[in-house]
Formats: sequence, C-alpha cells, structure tokens
Amino acid sequence: MTRSFRDPAGQLEDDGQRIRRLVQPGGRTATEALLASDLYAGLVRDGLLIEARNVRALTDGGLEIDHPRVDIPSYPFEWTPSMLADAGLLTLEIQTRAWAAGWTLKDAAANNVLFINSRPVFCDLLSLRKREKLDPPGWHAYGQFVRHFLLPLLVIGEHGRSPRDIFLAHRDGLRAAEVAPFIPWHAHLGLAMWLHVRLPARLERRRIAHHAQGRRGGAAPSPSTASDGTPWLLGNLRSFVQRLVRPRTGMSTWSSYTVNRDHYGDAELAAKRAAVQTLVQSLRPRRVLDIGANSGEFSLLAAKEGAQVVALDDDINALDALHRRLRGEPGSIQCLHANIARPTPATGWQLAETQSLPNRLKGRFDVVLMLAVVHHLAVTERLPLPQLFRCLADYCTGVLLLEFVPRDDPRFIEIAGANAELYQEWSLPALLEAAAPWFSLTGQTPISTHRTLLQLQRS
Repeated sequence: MTRSFRDPAGQLEDDGQRIRRLVQPGGRTATEALLASDLYAGLVRDGLLIEARNVRALTDGGLEIDHPRVDIPSYPFEWTPSMLADAGLLTLEIQTRAWAAGWTLKDAAANNVLFINSRPVFCDLLSLRKREKLDPPGWHAYGQFVRHFLLPLLVIGEHGRSPRDIFLAHRDGLRAAEVAPFIPWHAHLGLAMWLHVRLPARLERRRIAHHAQGRRGGAAPSPSTASDGTPWLLGNLRSFVQRLVRPRTGMSTWSSYTVNRDHYGDAELAAKRAAVQTLVQSLRPRRVLDIGANSGEFSLLAAKEGAQVVALDDDINALDALHRRLRGEPGSIQCLHANIARPTPATGWQLAETQSLPNRLKGRFDVVLMLAVVHHLAVTERLPLPQLFRCLADYCTGVLLLEFVPRDDPRFIEIAGANAELYQEWSLPALLEAAAPWFSLTGQTPISTHRTLLQLQRS
C-alpha cells in the first residue's frame, strides 16, 4: 500500500484496488462544506475535478472518501510541454471558478493533476478551501504555480529542456532567481515577463543576500486591500501560459517520421495499416500499449476501434504533436513521454511517492504494438532479446504485434552503422527463439520486401 504524507489535512491511500482519502477530524467540516457546494458540483460535472464517492464518517471524527482510479497515472516528468500547459490552464480555471465562489486553491503543484486519456483532471480535493475574512489578499498558491508551470514552460521554450529534465531533478519546480539569468533579455517582453519572472528573481536574490549577511528581515508588508486584483492576475497568467506553449518547431529524429518514410512504399504502408487494423478489429482489445507510438498513427487506429490506448514514445516533439491533435479530437489515447529501455523509476521518499513505469504497465494490456521498434532497442540500446521479451510479457496479457526488420533493411543498416558486424546472428528464427518462453507465433504477414508483421500470443 502506498500512502501520501505531505498534506497535514489528510492523506491518500492506494492499496492496489481502490483510492481512499482520509480527512483529519480538523478538516471534516471544511470538506463537507466543499462537497455540498455548487463549486464542487460544477467542477465534477465539467470533468475538471476528481469525484468524491462513498463519503463515510470515521469514529475519530474524520472522513473516509473513495475516488475513482485513474487507469494509468502519469507524472509531470512523463508529460509533454503541451500536457504541462494544459495542466496549468486547468489549475487556473479551477482557481478562477473557486475565487468567484468564495473559495481558493491553497496548492497549485503540477503533481495535483492527472491525465484521463488526453484530458487533465485535478485530483487534490483538499487543496480547495473556503476564503476567510482574515486571509491576506491575493492567491496564496501563486508562487507555487509560477514554479511548477510558468518557469518550466519558459525554460522548455527557451532552452529546449523537457518536463522530464526538470521535474525528475526538481520536484517542486524552478525558482525565478535560478532561471532569469539564463533567459535572453528580449524573450517575451512585456508585463507578464516582468511581473512573474524578472521581479520575483530580483526579490529572491535580495532575500538570499540578506540571509547570507545574517540580517533579520522584518514583517512582510501587507498588500493593499483596496481592490481585488486576483481575477486580473489569473487572466494574465492564463495568457502567459498560452504564449509560452507554442508548437515545438525543432526537427527531432521521429517527429516527421510518418510523412517521410522513404523506406516504405505506398503498397507496403497500406499492407501494414491493413494488418494492424484487421488485428484490432478482430480482437476488439480493451487496452492497447503502443510502444514507439511516434505521431500516433496506429494509436489512433486502435482507439477508433474502441480501445483505451497508451501512446508511449521517447521523442517529445512527435508525442507533443499527437497530444495537440487529441485536443481537437478527444478520444481514448493517453500520451506518455518515456523510454521503454530506460523506464521511469519510482521516486520520492523511500521510492514510494511515485510508482515506476513497469509497475504501472504490468499486466494491463491485451494488445501491445511494437511496430518497427525491436531492432532499435536491440541495436541502439543493446538490449538482450530474451530480457526484452520477458519485459514485454509483463505488460502483455494477450497479443504482441511486432514488426520484424532484417539486417539487410536500409533502416537497420543505417542505425547499426559501423557496428553492423555485431548483428550477424540477427534473424527471424533467432528472434522467435528469444520470444519462445513467453510468446508463440500465431501469424505473420509480409508487409514489404524486407519487413514482416508478426502476431505473437502470450503463453
């Protein structure tokens, strides 16, 4: 069982079967008020906030609440930039509605958001609290929002970093004083840049200098209460996020793959699509894992046939383009920025605050797609085939659809390069022998002069 511990108002427990929230006795009245409010009803109705189910009073005066389980939870370090921006915009939308209704978000961390397919949903019920007359003016979680969303998006856009780079190293996001010196003076000129990045950076550096000199700061001045500028602030933050999350224009290894596949002819591509479509139509899988999804061509095909799909790829540009496309045509596809050969580890205190990627994928998929991927893992990552198939057997409960690429294929020759002699034993019989302890061959379809689509059944 995993259990959260950072929020003094309550904790979340996951026993592998259900998600249970325990609310401390001191937070019961506030939580019951939230659950009875129009704000909560509207957020749940619109799919912005996770639902509370089976609310039960405990003998100690607290509450026990069940939440629906998100099928495959993902974390900020597995998101694309557009996913991070969508999570930020969701947070701002909830805060805007909450503020208008007399409530506020006390937390604005990126890890309060999960994705259900391509849709972000806010999952920390206890982050919402009623505003009080004695509260200082303004949004208490503003600084956290900047650290978790604005500054990471700025660094991603200006320096080509990824959410994985940032959040695996910085659970609590980035600080303005660390970021501002590396942002060109001409980047994003305007009030938003000054207000949310340049000015906080100066204030942070000044505070650090005062501490270094042993000075004791006085009480922080209270902001003016003459007017409520929070709605304006939230609108300004929303506009800034939308400006920062422009499409990634850099050409990556695979971002143009589906429109520039000179190693396939039209007939070969058609044969590959037809074979995959025939499979998903005949099997009607409930869950599909598309390893090396790229721009999502086959993920979209599987989703069209009713499957819940996890589109996994290490190319962030290609995957970001897929997520952007899903915004306009919402479906049952969840993007996951990860490398199956170097999977996301468990993180946090005692490696228990986030689950490892293999643990989340284990036993979840009745169909796994690996289309033109295995040779990359064997050549680029140098993975032993028996170990690779053992790993795939953990994820796959039904059919593994695998595209075999032989040594004389132009793409294999290209990626093997000077090491081509190391793969003299690479062949279809050798691959099937490596798979045999866990998979049996049930069908194969030639899709080109070089390539074969293999249908392997989990033993």
